[in-house]
Amino acid sequence: MELKICHLYPDVLNLYGDGGNIICMKRRLQWRGIDAAVTKMPIGSTQSLAGFDLVFIGGGQDFEQEVLLPDLRREKTQELISAIEDGLPVLAICGGYQMLGQYYKTWDGVQCDFTGALNLYTVGSKQ
Repeated sequence: MELKICHLYPDVLNLYGDGGNIICMKRRLQWRGIDAAVTKMPIGSTQSLAGFDLVFIGGGQDFEQEVLLPDLRREKTQELISAIEDGLPVLAICGGYQMLGQYYKTWDGVQCDFTGALNLYTVGSKQ
């Protein structure tokens, strides 16, 4: 058995050592006799989410989230929404979780619109 994992935006969403999360997942799966194939999907990738068993999205600060917004707003938003509606599991950390929501508003009022795949939003504070 092989679990196919999509690592979305590993090039910019790695605030908490999320590459280590992937290594840990692979190792824990291996202990259970399950192989894991990880496909990195960086900014600019046009690969479909079809065929994956899990999507992993790491954490990132406001700057990194803004950097990937143009790419996310292309076909990836609809791809994520469709995949989630079809039951594809997503493990999202911090900013990755925010990206699945409708928007993130920074402490100073700047709003970053995201996928809206989940009915949630985040509002930052100065504290």
